[in-house]
Amino acid sequence: MNQHLEDIAEIRAMMERSTRFLSLSGLSGVFAGTFGLIASGLAYFRIARDYNYSGSYNRLLENQALLEDLVKIGISALILTLVAAFVLTYRRVKKNNQTLWNTASKRLLANLMLPLVAGGLFCLILLQHAPHLIDSATLLFYGLALINASKYTYNDIRYLGVAEVVLGIISGFMNDYYIGLFFWAFGFGVLHILYGILLYRKYEN
Repeated sequence: MNQHLEDIAEIRAMMERSTRFLSLSGLSGVFAGTFGLIASGLAYFRIARDYNYSGSYNRLLENQALLEDLVKIGISALILTLVAAFVLTYRRVKKNNQTLWNTASKRLLANLMLPLVAGGLFCLILLQHAPHLIDSATLLFYGLALINASKYTYNDIRYLGVAEVVLGIISGFMNDYYIGLFFWAFGFGVLHILYGILLYRKYEN
């Protein structure tokens, strides 16, 4: 009886490995959160340099140079996050003698990128017509991307995605860029670090 149960467990594990990419590094989440907090800090000081008297979006939206600087900060943080995620995940894949580019990773990437690309294009529209919703939209679409991709990796990522979606919706009701920046820092910074630590301790430590 015990042998049959062990065989079933092994078959289940093999099927899961073939359909899910289980080599994501928890440390990549920690790095992503760190870069998110740094980007939030840079954005805060960049905004405060021009507007240190009010948190309203009214004057902020008139400053095209400021908006461009904020976009550059966000893109830089994204690039650093992607590089760190690739390097750390690649190291873990090699350590476990696995393949980085397989059916599971392709499905994971496809399901992750579709909402991210759609969200990125939507944010370009918001940049022209409603920049005050960009922080909300980035959190919302990122959360949807994580939920969509969780089918092909750790289920734990779904809970992070749900949290990001909730933060994005709440942030959308705010009309204060300091509060919006706080939600952005919490979602992309603090939650990422907590998720990374939990993922590392659960699956890697």
